[in-house]
Amino acid sequence: MGIGEIGEQAPRPAVERRAEDLKGVHDRLRDVIEELKTNRERHQLRPDAVAAPPPSCGETQEQARPRLEKELEAAREALELSRAEVERLRSRLAEVDREHRRTCDDYVAAEEQRSSVTSLFVALCRLHGTVERREVLAAIQEVVVNMLGSEQLALYELGPEGRLRAVHSFGVDGARLGEVAAGEGTIGRAALGHSFVAGAGARSEDPDLTACVPIRVGNRVTGALAVWRLLGHKPFLTDADLELIEVLSTHAGLALHAARLHERHGHGAA
Repeated sequence: MGIGEIGEQAPRPAVERRAEDLKGVHDRLRDVIEELKTNRERHQLRPDAVAAPPPSCGETQEQARPRLEKELEAAREALELSRAEVERLRSRLAEVDREHRRTCDDYVAAEEQRSSVTSLFVALCRLHGTVERREVLAAIQEVVVNMLGSEQLALYELGPEGRLRAVHSFGVDGARLGEVAAGEGTIGRAALGHSFVAGAGARSEDPDLTACVPIRVGNRVTGALAVWRLLGHKPFLTDADLELIEVLSTHAGLALHAARLHERHGHGAA
């Protein structure tokens, strides 16, 4: 099963609910705009409504004055009502607009959360989709390259003598892949359980190192995963990337441990 197929199977209830909310806000916004147009047309004063009509036949100006004053007062009242209605609709429109923005923000947040959950789901499926060591190492590389966004990585395993030895690498100069004693430098400190992420406070002696995390089986550290430069389109690690690194720290070790058990069982059966 490919990454795309797995991603398509991930549930999307939260996003669908946000989409429905967004559609509802759009519908209410449309109704307010239509109401605004209708009221504007209904209350709009015609030029002849405010212009003083000529006196009717047989009516002097003095006789027409009370009637004209009454009509003028009615026109003023209609104008005030129209203004009040316009203000009410403007207030309602602003309220719907704020609701629209909130719903859009919630929709974006839900979509980002769905994408993050999907990525973690895909990563777990890739790591635990095989018990062959070679394929597990390839899966770790694929997750780092395609999902974390780096083409420079190395996986170290911790030997019984307390030294880290690179067992798999991609895109890294061989000079960086020598054995490292536990506690020595950023990579060595990972063997003691200390994680490093560039920009999170701690500094590394290697300025190109982006992250280095311990590889665990339960509470026991069995190695370390080092990641150097990110690809050009990723200036830094996001919160979703940090969650993915945590998944690699925990589940890459479990997948490799399962592969070792599979090798021992296979050799014993042979």
